[in-house]
Amino acid sequence: MKKIKIIFLSWIGRLLNQLLFSFNKINITGEEHLNKLIKSNVPIMVCVWHGRLIFPSWYLRLITTNVYAIASRHTDAEIMGRILSKWGYSLIRGSTKKGGKEVVREMGNIFKNNGIIAITNDGPKGPPNIAKGGSVSTAIKYNAKIITITGSATKYWQMKSWDKFMLPKPFGKIQIIISDPINFNTESKSIESKINILSKVMNEYQNKVDLMTKYKDE
Repeated sequence: MKKIKIIFLSWIGRLLNQLLFSFNKINITGEEHLNKLIKSNVPIMVCVWHGRLIFPSWYLRLITTNVYAIASRHTDAEIMGRILSKWGYSLIRGSTKKGGKEVVREMGNIFKNNGIIAITNDGPKGPPNIAKGGSVSTAIKYNAKIITITGSATKYWQMKSWDKFMLPKPFGKIQIIISDPINFNTESKSIESKINILSKVMNEYQNKVDLMTKYKDE
């Protein structure tokens, strides 16, 4: 029964998201950064906040087929994982915390083959907008280029969840923004300082895109 529910909700979710995006005017800023990296054939880690997951998820599938996403096995993640799978993503099951060794090993193999991995850096349960270390250290180890992609909307629903998940309403404008590769301070060798830099840059881009749509935190 639970599996049938997950299949049904993932089907509804995929259809709903595609309709919502099709009924919005969409503007992309910074796309040249991602295109340049893809043409350079280098490994890429795309960092996103859980609350804005839907924007980069919708966008990335239009740009490349060589993209992977880390999906844990709890119910909400299973629904999103099925949506991503239908959108052409390959899934890495687990998290860098639970089943971590296997996930890190698979990430390493993907980076060795110049793949793209998208990860929610504050998932699966927060705290919100604060990056965690496991995926960052793996990406740095394999010399992956790290960027952030996020989005906002002029009309939206916002869930009363820990991540304040945003879903765009129809007949508005969606703004998606892509950063250039994040420049970590090479003088700092601690992973904690690199995580702090990542959180800071991700929040800077989140603030930029929210200003573009005149979003106000509720």
